[in-house]
Amino acid sequence: MANYALVQIGTTLNVMSTAGAVTALTLPTGTTLSTNVTRRPRFAILGANTFLTNSPTRNLWIDRDRNVIPMNLQPPTAAPVLTAVAGGTLSGTFQVKTTFLLRDITTGQVVIESPFGPTSETSATLSTQWLRANGIPLSFDTTAEISNKYRIDRRLYRTTTGPGTAFFPWVDVDGNTQTQIQDDLSDAALDNVAAPTTLGNPPGTVGSSRLVLLASWRGRLWGVDSEALDDVVYTEEGSFGQWSNNRFTIPPKGFDSRGVTGFAARREALGVGKTNTLFQITGTNADNFRVVKLSENIGIESPESVVIYRDITWFLWKDGVYQWDNEGIRSVSDGKVRSWFTTDNYFNRSRFQNAFATIDPIRNMYRLHLANAGDSTENRWVEYNFVDKTWWGPHQRDDVTPTSAFLLYDANDVATPCMGNSTGFVWKDQSTRTDGTSTAIDSDLTGKFHDMQTPDIEKYFGELTLISKIQAAGTLTITPYVGGLDASAGTAISAGMTLGRQRLRRLGQGRFVRLAMRHNTAGQDVELIGYEIPFSELGRR
Repeated sequence: MANYALVQIGTTLNVMSTAGAVTALTLPTGTTLSTNVTRRPRFAILGANTFLTNSPTRNLWIDRDRNVIPMNLQPPTAAPVLTAVAGGTLSGTFQVKTTFLLRDITTGQVVIESPFGPTSETSATLSTQWLRANGIPLSFDTTAEISNKYRIDRRLYRTTTGPGTAFFPWVDVDGNTQTQIQDDLSDAALDNVAAPTTLGNPPGTVGSSRLVLLASWRGRLWGVDSEALDDVVYTEEGSFGQWSNNRFTIPPKGFDSRGVTGFAARREALGVGKTNTLFQITGTNADNFRVVKLSENIGIESPESVVIYRDITWFLWKDGVYQWDNEGIRSVSDGKVRSWFTTDNYFNRSRFQNAFATIDPIRNMYRLHLANAGDSTENRWVEYNFVDKTWWGPHQRDDVTPTSAFLLYDANDVATPCMGNSTGFVWKDQSTRTDGTSTAIDSDLTGKFHDMQTPDIEKYFGELTLISKIQAAGTLTITPYVGGLDASAGTAISAGMTLGRQRLRRLGQGRFVRLAMRHNTAGQDVELIGYEIPFSELGRR
């Protein structure tokens, strides 16, 4: 099957091909998607199945054929009524309870089984008779029957003669219409395996509760309940329909209104972040899973800021970006761009919990989207080169207000970073410029103050020499600041991008010199290699 991406555009769920073609998917009747920024879609993949939570009013499963189905079935709300019917071979008293099944019609496989409904009253005593179940409950999830691929069935579980305390699979009722069945299957002929004890739905199947976070790790789905934000819940291995009572409470419970704020699924550990603490869940199965605290001074601000690449995790906290790998946890922004995250000069720190990120595996960049200082949308982004440990940005595009970031894989599994736009378009990174030439990408660079290692001495700065890559066209505007640290902008200088190396005018007198360089013409490239500024000292002030 060809690669594709699942994307939410407004209130629709769509499949986007590697060529950018978009096809809307049909949601189950009564299910809607939220566009509120606090209800961002959360996706996870388990096997060939994809799951979507948080933005939909009900947790969803998207199968490999792109059918969109409720992740789980609502349980029966009523119990069958048992009667004895003449004939048959059963003797004794019995009890019955019901589950709903979602069955693959082609393979006969049961894909989802709901939790149990109520247990019936004990039957009258049978004496070589049939046991009849009347009023078998009907599922409300008829919308789960997609394109004739799946069917809602019912499964009845019965006790042995007595009645016993254990229930065993008794009979399956095909379809979702029949409400009565009778059978005289003996105790010895019942399935040897008792009813499963792990059936259970995640939050979001019924009512206002939902999974606000979702991850896939150790062959299971892991989530956070919107009505129990300090708890992590998880499925049985290999199943998305059996949640039972699998649950961890992540301390401190009730400390704030956010609870668990993010997952980071590494190979050997599932990171679980809160606003000021970071934990990991280790182990291989439910018998040895355990919660281990990693840090009391670091947490995860935004779940969408978490990116994992080659088992290395990057994420945003209150004072910067952190890296978690086999060597531990450390800041990668301290000492370099710490002021980006600890002052109000660059970004709106009150919106850090709405930040989102992706990885650029071609350029070795962690790309983080943030809101500009004073703004209420994530309209800037910065990049961290995790190979040479450098930071780039902040970046801005006047024709794009980013709303999401993700990787799109082509037929050869080559990943391309993509950026969702507020207008409903998706921008795809590419090495050549063949689109978006109507609006310029504003390149605005302000360099450092140069003191020529003599900050107290007045100097005369001579002719500026600029070295750049030769382009077909274009002009760079250079604004010099010459004087003290409070120097005003001087007269702008125009430098042509067709020359390669060029000598420009003299810069003048002062203790410091600083250059601001700007290029904002659509459809033109600029690549600077460096500049030279000759100077002579005039004496000590």
